[in-house]
Amino acid sequence: MTRRSAWRAFVVGIALWLTIGLVSLARSPGQSSTLPTLPTLPPLAPVNPALQIVDLTLKRALQTGELAANLATTAETAQQWDQVVNIWSAAVQQLQAIPPDSPQRVFAQRQGRDYLAELAIAQRQSELASRPAVFPPLGSTILDEQLGIYLSYIATFGPPDVLVLGSSRSLQGIDPQVLQANLRDRGLSHARVYNLGVNGATAQVINFLLQQVLSPEQLPHLLLWAGGSRAFNGGRSDRTFASITASPGYQALQRGQRPTLGPTRSPEVPSNASPIPISAINGYGFLAVADSFDPQVYYQSYPRVSGEYDGAYQPFDLRGEQTLALRAIAAFAKNQNIPLVFVNLPLSNDYLDNTRLGYERQFQQYLRQEARQGEFTVVDWLEQWRGQNRFFADPSHPNQMGAIQLAQQLARSAAIAWSDAIPDM
Repeated sequence: MTRRSAWRAFVVGIALWLTIGLVSLARSPGQSSTLPTLPTLPPLAPVNPALQIVDLTLKRALQTGELAANLATTAETAQQWDQVVNIWSAAVQQLQAIPPDSPQRVFAQRQGRDYLAELAIAQRQSELASRPAVFPPLGSTILDEQLGIYLSYIATFGPPDVLVLGSSRSLQGIDPQVLQANLRDRGLSHARVYNLGVNGATAQVINFLLQQVLSPEQLPHLLLWAGGSRAFNGGRSDRTFASITASPGYQALQRGQRPTLGPTRSPEVPSNASPIPISAINGYGFLAVADSFDPQVYYQSYPRVSGEYDGAYQPFDLRGEQTLALRAIAAFAKNQNIPLVFVNLPLSNDYLDNTRLGYERQFQQYLRQEARQGEFTVVDWLEQWRGQNRFFADPSHPNQMGAIQLAQQLARSAAIAWSDAIPDM
């Protein structure tokens, strides 16, 4: 019998008892007034306070989620979206408070998935609504975004000890937080690392960043340039640098203006400045790519191009403007007393066919010669992952697992004088 049924029976019994009693009292004096014996009722089930708390917590979580959903339908400003974010966060926390042994836990966890998805949407809307203007566009949305994030990073922590530079292979190939954590584990307790990788960055682009975009106060204690031969092939058209030099941002730099992080209408920000683009790049400048290179799957979507027909090497010329830029970077780093390390990133076995490997051998020799002349360090890991596709997102780009592995290796590398470059604060 349920608690409600038992209570109903108890009430009915009391009513019957009272009715019989009243009838007895109404009888004549000579009649018997003995009351009948009440029926034995089952005891009421005790109320579990813990269950009451769980019920209340779940109810509040659902009400909080409903409030967040309603506010999201009218939110427009950054402050309004911030409020939606905070309320979704509260709803998630309330659902997470449902104990693991509660029968309501499964529902709460599934509902929590939906709330987290809504929270992510609200966070993105808040970010979009509060994007500051940095500078007129520089001909590359990734460069514009990275510059904005880097200025915000400096405003938060100051300039990093280690600045990772390079192209998309660097952007997704070295995890700065993993490198930072590993350096701290090795005794450099205050080490800070940022990844300023930009798609298509050649030696000319890196030189432009260091000498024209960043101020001396925004430079690190060590430059870690990660990439490969493409950044130095003077036989290729440097489309990234050409886009930069044709941009409004480049013209502003030539007039002596410097990138500044601030509201769009701030007097320090040029009137033609654009809001920061938004992608999956995190607050440390790193783009995590989870894809794992599987040749059988990859070449169903992309053509297999042999090195003989690869435009990245045709023609292949390690002289000219890119080499001049490399030498300018080496001289600049030396004058600023900033150690320069170049990491020749790994390439997959599928990428390194005989033709490409021949060109890469030339590049390895070129690096050694330039390093001796420019007095910088080279860490050459070109072939270390041949046959290990799990570290690649495609034939030439490391994935997230590879980025972690490379960061850990760099922290252990005896070729890099980490303790000399990074001050003990």
